[in-house]
Amino acid sequence: MSSRRIVACSLALIAGACVAWPDHSYGKARAKSRGGSHLYVLLGLGNNSPGLSDFGSRIGRRGIPTSVHNHGEVHTVAQQAIEQYKSGRLRTIMIVGHSLGGSAASWMAAELGQAGVPVQLVVMLRPGGRVGDFLQRPPVGEYSPRQG
Repeated sequence: MSSRRIVACSLALIAGACVAWPDHSYGKARAKSRGGSHLYVLLGLGNNSPGLSDFGSRIGRRGIPTSVHNHGEVHTVAQQAIEQYKSGRLRTIMIVGHSLGGSAASWMAAELGQAGVPVQLVVMLRPGGRVGDFLQRPPVGEYSPRQG
């Protein structure tokens, strides 16, 4: 099976899970105190994750708040999710990642779990690199070399 077909099938499964999620209430008012859902999409190296940004946009148009990030932003994204969950603005968290974004998705789910924040769905599409890389050093965007 080609990698494009694998990605397409995986995205179709994710879309089906998001649409069929039992506590989504499209077109109905939600209780503000219960918080909402959010899908975090983490892209691979160089944001080269074919179709994943478009997938995030399509899910967003279906009524599920979605944000698309580079894998290097995972630390910031995780902290934002933790804050939103603890403030009651967020209840259901779903994470999808491709390549290095897939490894970052696993790391993010573990980080949220350690903070007592449940994650409903984690999908890693052809994860690349090692999850341990995200635990041992900061992402490239936050790296600052030592002077001297």
